[in-house]
Amino acid sequence: MSFFDELKRRNVIRMAMLYIVASWFILQVTDVLFDVLELPSAWARLVMAILILGFPVALIFSWVYELTPDGLKRDGEFDRSFSISHVTARRLDYLTIAFVAMGILIFAVAKFSDRSTSPSAETVVAEVDGQIAVTDDRLAIAVLPFDNLSSDPEQAFFADGLSEDLITRLSNMRAFPVIARNSSFQYRGGNLDLKSVSEALGVRYIVEGSVRRADDRIRVTAQLIDATSGKHVWADTYDREIANMFDLQDEISAMIAAPLVHDFNRAEAKRAQQRGTADLEAWSLYQLGLQHADRYTREDFAAARKLFTLAAERDPHFATALAQLSFANLWEVALGWNDTPEETITSTLAIARRGVSLDPRDPAAQAALGWAFLMAGDLDNGLDAVKRAVELNPSMPEALGWLSWAQLLAGNTEECIAAAERTQRLNPQGAYSAIVYDNLSQCYWQQGRYDAGLEAARRLLAELPDYYLGHIFVAMNAVPLGHLDEARAAIAEARRAQPNLSLDTVQGMYGVTRPEIDEQRNNVLRQAGLK
Repeated sequence: MSFFDELKRRNVIRMAMLYIVASWFILQVTDVLFDVLELPSAWARLVMAILILGFPVALIFSWVYELTPDGLKRDGEFDRSFSISHVTARRLDYLTIAFVAMGILIFAVAKFSDRSTSPSAETVVAEVDGQIAVTDDRLAIAVLPFDNLSSDPEQAFFADGLSEDLITRLSNMRAFPVIARNSSFQYRGGNLDLKSVSEALGVRYIVEGSVRRADDRIRVTAQLIDATSGKHVWADTYDREIANMFDLQDEISAMIAAPLVHDFNRAEAKRAQQRGTADLEAWSLYQLGLQHADRYTREDFAAARKLFTLAAERDPHFATALAQLSFANLWEVALGWNDTPEETITSTLAIARRGVSLDPRDPAAQAALGWAFLMAGDLDNGLDAVKRAVELNPSMPEALGWLSWAQLLAGNTEECIAAAERTQRLNPQGAYSAIVYDNLSQCYWQQGRYDAGLEAARRLLAELPDYYLGHIFVAMNAVPLGHLDEARAAIAEARRAQPNLSLDTVQGMYGVTRPEIDEQRNNVLRQAGLK
């Protein structure tokens, strides 16, 4: 009998096949369980090592021993007429087929789960240039403000600017949601409980780091942390000349994204590296402007306008600076801090158009143009522009916020609410998150959900007590509920915040896009005492 025939007789070949298939099945199960239980990857490697070491042991055991009616016997120690190797062979075949079937089932379920929407995760789909970008909230990420370790406390804006730029670049990748700076910048310095930060912002991954600047050199330390497990996914330190700071930002953002997204294509990576300016002074002015714009006060918006104007003058091709200048102008109008609203809206529309002409793929520029169109009463062009902004960057809260308002003006209340809720998901804290209750309050009012509308207006005013439109929304929802005293008190507060308030003032915020809604709103406000 040949050696091969002897291997077949002793079922060594069948045992080898069974062992290989069973090991594959065990690895499939291990992969799923370790992912669910978030066990260290080293354990999975240990399982694989054990299986590899066990393979020759199984083959030797199969060669030496045979299963008989009296149990396991060493080959040669029993009469071969009593051999049941043919029965054992069939059993081994059945076991092999069973493991193959179960392994395929586990593999299919795991792959299907990866491609489908988890019941506990929100998935957002956007179509851009004919391609579909999917973002899964299980991979949501927040970039905390980097600590300033420089001796000069005035350089704190430099560290903030690096963090803000990372947020912009990561969100442009569109592979996962990125929390807005307004919310993530609430957590600054100190020994933060990252798990608590993760829960508050609704993210899994957190980026934190530090910046130390001395003369013309900069040292940046950054780390990516899985806040649910406390594991460091990635960390590195960079020493560079300040002239190469923009290249450093590209390098850091790519390093952070790599552990999270394995298959975003080169076009996405290249697009994510596009920047608004290569001029360091223009960039610094822009970052200082953002610090003021985040505070939502009259004085800070005035300061922000000056800084954004200087940034745009320093680099006339800086489209994002023009977008932020447009935002600052329009906020002053919306918040009642501008004495010439019509002229400001007209001039801002021209600024926003220039920004889009400089960089039509800048989501901030498209969002600014959309808001300017909406303030000018051009609903169709405004809706188109904010939709383009969201397509370019599905993680940009401002773009989603103005999409929400555009849908409100168009009468699409469900779409308005969906965009508003997505905005708050990406920017759960701070003034802008509160302002989104502006849209929600009005949507609920149009749907006849006055209790929800009143609650949304109150939450808006809790953050911005001097926002006159917030008091208007209180009145709008209080009247149908029969709370006339509360409605009239709200109008009195709105007049305190905006002394020249009238029905025409409110109407001017909307333009005449839906006459039936305008008339319904005006009738309610008249009952509250507004003329």
